[in-house]
Order: sequence, then structure tokens, then C-alpha cells
Amino acid sequence: MADSETNLKLRVFISSVQKELSEERMQLKILLSSDPFLLRHTAPVLFEKYPAAIRPDDQAYLKLLEKCQIYLLIVGQEYGNASKGGLSATHLEYNYSQDARMPTLVCVKGDSSFKREPKEEDFFKIIRRDKHIYSRFKDSKELQEVVRERLIEHIKENYELTPSKDDKAIAEATLSVASPFDRQRVTARILKDLKVEHMAALARAVDPDARKNVKPADREQLLLNRGFLWFDHKESSCRPTAAGMMLTAKDPTTEFLQTRVQLDIYKGKTRDAEAVIAKPIHQNIADAIDSIVAIIFENTRKTPRVVGLKRLELPEYPEVALREALVNALAHRDYEDESQRVFVEVFFDRIVITNPGKPVGKPTLKRLEEGKARSRSRNPLICQGLVFLQRMEERGTGIRRMRRAMLDYGLSAPYLELDDDRLILTLPGPGDSLDRIKAPVADSLAPAVSDELNPRQREIAKRLAQGETLSTSVLQKDFKITRQTVAADMSLLIDLGLAQKTGKARATRYIYAKS
Repeated sequence: MADSETNLKLRVFISSVQKELSEERMQLKILLSSDPFLLRHTAPVLFEKYPAAIRPDDQAYLKLLEKCQIYLLIVGQEYGNASKGGLSATHLEYNYSQDARMPTLVCVKGDSSFKREPKEEDFFKIIRRDKHIYSRFKDSKELQEVVRERLIEHIKENYELTPSKDDKAIAEATLSVASPFDRQRVTARILKDLKVEHMAALARAVDPDARKNVKPADREQLLLNRGFLWFDHKESSCRPTAAGMMLTAKDPTTEFLQTRVQLDIYKGKTRDAEAVIAKPIHQNIADAIDSIVAIIFENTRKTPRVVGLKRLELPEYPEVALREALVNALAHRDYEDESQRVFVEVFFDRIVITNPGKPVGKPTLKRLEEGKARSRSRNPLICQGLVFLQRMEERGTGIRRMRRAMLDYGLSAPYLELDDDRLILTLPGPGDSLDRIKAPVADSLAPAVSDELNPRQREIAKRLAQGETLSTSVLQKDFKITRQTVAADMSLLIDLGLAQKTGKARATRYIYAKS
């Protein structure tokens, strides 16, 4: 990818009457946060943190507009509250953008028969008089399609960048299957119901150029721009959307009971016996995944393996695969079905994760298992939030990564089944054959330590890590070196924490240094 494409990030100021067009504004946040091409090259900017009544008297929104590269205007039915000069905030924003000669994209709600307030109709006449090309839309979905087309056209003409075939396919698929769940406004919750550290992490991830310690006001504005918060003008306060709750709430089940996860651990291979652990998880997605992984690893077997020059206790399942399986379940499940929840069941020979909702787009299970199914997001805001937080990678790669991690670990590939309206993912375990588990290929020894060892010393360290007890005479014989060289080698390995000396004189032995 060329540097110009990597670095291009256009700030798009979305201007409209806030109350009337709140749903349209939210849809554009989702578009610019979930469309792969627009996500790379644009960032939405909306000034909606303050009540509309005081907005015209505050120059802050014009200062925000000054930092943007594209002005996107949505013309609806209402003109908005007029300032002392007689113009609405949206009209003032338009005037400022024209004086600054900003590229302007205009989208108009309704056809030619659409009834507007007289002032709004006059405003629309000014826009037409200025000879702006405008696009009409009848609903939020059509607005997303229109804006996507216009922004891509602008970027192509001015920066010679175009979306790939995959970008286009993902965008079209997401627009067609997106659920309304994650963008819904939660009216009963306030910022105190959210975890500050999660909000800060998400805000920094949304805008990597932001300062390390983002101020609360800036943090809220960043999350507002991306659709994780919304501003309640009636109460003059920020509240979370469903996506914001799922990513940052202390306990999202207080609002959405279906978001709890049931973790059951059994000793045997069936559900016949009572679960030794039956724990409901009431946490946001990131915390829930961390908790589930920790509980599973605490209650399943470990097996010793040598990784690089260290001896480790490896769990029954590769952590990468387990985390990917949980992320996929919690990111893509059908949250509109309030009667179901995600189940994680751990048996002696497998882990079974049951996910409410059939795969969107009706791909075959084989294509899903092979990681070849086209990426579609039922919950685009939740998914993009997890990408921002680095809990998900690039779309469409999760199952491939999970499959590769299982096979590299010496286990069988995951497989999928459908049970009515539920998707069931199984991670086959080692069962009675723990020796199937393979140690990671990567050398776990820190490069700074590894660089201090010569090939002979690395081989000695490896043998110690594998459990051998070595004596000076054995080392002399095997490596054809003097006692002085043995002493120098072992002194270095002891200093580096890779060996431990036991006994004295002729009884001196060297063993692996347990950390």
C-alpha cells in the first residue's frame, strides 16, 4: 500500500438539524466506522454534545469545522433554531464551509414534493443557487448508499484511491444485513454505568493521534462521533448506545439480559453429570472474554513443553483459538433475540460454544470452517469497536486464524453445526492424548538474551529446559570442551537465569532454573 493511501485521513463534518435527523446522523457514523475503505480514509466529525439552543452562540462548532476537509450537509424538513443573527447553526456551518471553499456534499431528504419549513425551503434555494450537485434519499439506508458513493467519488477524483473488490463486497454485505441492535440509544444508562478505563482505551483507539491522556470532554466527543455514545438534549448528558454498553459497560446485562454468557465446565464428555462450574458472566465483551479464558485455563489440564530455551506449562487449548472463538460468538450473535444467550461448555475432550443466530448471508458451514465465507457484520458498531480495541483483526480472518492455531497446536480443526437458529462451534481438545499438543515454534527467549549465547550454549540451555541434569564431565565429553570452558558457559547461563547449580565439587550438577 502506498504511503499516500496509508496516510490519507479526511475529517468529514456532518451537518444537519440534530433532533430531526438524529437517526440519519447515527447511520452515517456507522457507515464511516464500518465501511472498510471509508474507515481507512475518513473520520466522522459531528458537533452534537451541546443542546441546540446554545449551539449558535458558541463558536466551538465552527472551530471544529475549520479542522475538517469535507463538509457533508443533510437537508431535511426543519430549519433549526435561529441565532441572534437569524440563521440556524446548520446555515452558519454552511456559510463557513463555503467561505473556506471546502468540498461540499449535499444530501436532500425526500423527493420534489417533500414539504419543508419555509426557512428550510429558502435555505435549500440558496444551496441550489450556489450550484451544488445534490443527491436525494428517502430513508437512512439509501442515505448511507448515497454518501458512500459520493465520498468514494470525491476520494477517487482528488486522491486517485479506490476501494478494492473486497472493500466493496464487505460494505454492500454489511449494509444489507446490519441489525438495529447495536446503534439503539440506551436511555436508562449514563456515563457512570461505563468503565472509565474502557472508554479511554476506546477513545484513544478511535483516534490514535489523540494524546495519551484524553480529556473527558474530548473522549466523549470521539465516542459520540463514532456512535458509541449519544447526546440526550433533554437531560444535557451523554448516554451509551447498545454498542457502547457492550464495549465499555461495567455490566451490560443490567440493560440487555440476553448479553450474559453462561460458562459450564464438566468433568466428563457429556452433560449427564452436574457441571463442576456453572457461572453466568455479566461483563462487557472484552472483560467477559478475559474472565472466561482465565476460568477455563484454571480448570483444565496443563502439559510441560520446551519452547525455545524455556520449559512452559501449556494449556489444553491454544489461547489464540479460544479467544477468537469467543470474539466471534459475542461479536456476531443475534442480540435481537432476547430469549437466548451464548453458552460456553467445557468437556473433557472439547469446548462447545453455542451462538444465537444463524450466520448472516447464508454461507455454507464448509466455507465458514475454511474461513472462505464473505465477511458480513450483523453488529457493525460492536465489531468495529472490537477492531479498534485490537480484540478483532481484519474482517474475515478470525476463523482462518482459529483453524491455523488449532492445527499448529497439534489439535483437530474447529467444526461448525447448525441447531435450528443457533450456530455451534466446537474446538476439539486432546482428550486422553496430551502428548498431541505441540509447543509453539517461536523462540520464547528474549532477543537480548539469545544474542549473548553461542550455538553450543544454546544447545546446553535447550537440553536443560528439556529436563536433563548435566555434569561437567558430561558436558566435556558431549561438546569436546575443557573444564574451564564448561565453567565459563555455565556461569553465563546461570547469570541469564537459564541454569541452576546444585551440589559441590565432583557432585556438582546443572539443572534448568525454574522461574
